[in-house]
Amino acid sequence: MPKRSAVYLPSVFEKASEEDARACILTPEQGTSTEERWAKETPFLASDLGAFLKPSPASLLLDYGCGLGRLARELIAAHGCRVLGVDISKSMRQMASAYVNDERFSVVSKPVLAAMAAGGLRVDGAYAIWVFQHCVDPAEDVACVKSVLKTGGSLYVLNNVHAVVPSDHGWVDNGVDIIPILDREFDVIEVSQLPLACTTPAISRGSFIARLKKESVA
Repeated sequence: MPKRSAVYLPSVFEKASEEDARACILTPEQGTSTEERWAKETPFLASDLGAFLKPSPASLLLDYGCGLGRLARELIAAHGCRVLGVDISKSMRQMASAYVNDERFSVVSKPVLAAMAAGGLRVDGAYAIWVFQHCVDPAEDVACVKSVLKTGGSLYVLNNVHAVVPSDHGWVDNGVDIIPILDREFDVIEVSQLPLACTTPAISRGSFIARLKKESVA
């Protein structure tokens, strides 16, 4: 009898507490804990995002898959920019507003973002941190980000090399490679890895950082 296909299960991102949300956003891995990952990754990523996206108080950034808004909070504090968070999880969106606790931050669902983009909203820069590997159709999510990014705008992606999609069979690799999708939709400026100073060797090897730019169509 053939094995039943896995069913996408986004409800795994609905969490009852900030502690549970943190553990979902940065899962404890061999050799490190959620707390250690949060403490080491967050300052590096906030600094790297600031250096690449170059936000100012006039900037509007898109935090795609914002979770609690951990990086939105850091970027707003450091640069005074505005950040629009997007997340499929209703509970994460609710907790993000309280966690960031700044009038320069707002958070919406993916359908609302799509409507805002159709209405003409454009952002100066965007980032997606540990997000696309969890998407059942990452090409659709990449296209959503691209649709709201200004021409010439920059996108920063930190992602697993392999997909880890939530399903009723657990976390599965659906075989979708995100790198060719990004390469097709954006100009690739640089691809690198998380430095060992802020993560474990296994996480560094199993992930990549892509710095990208949306150019005008020739």
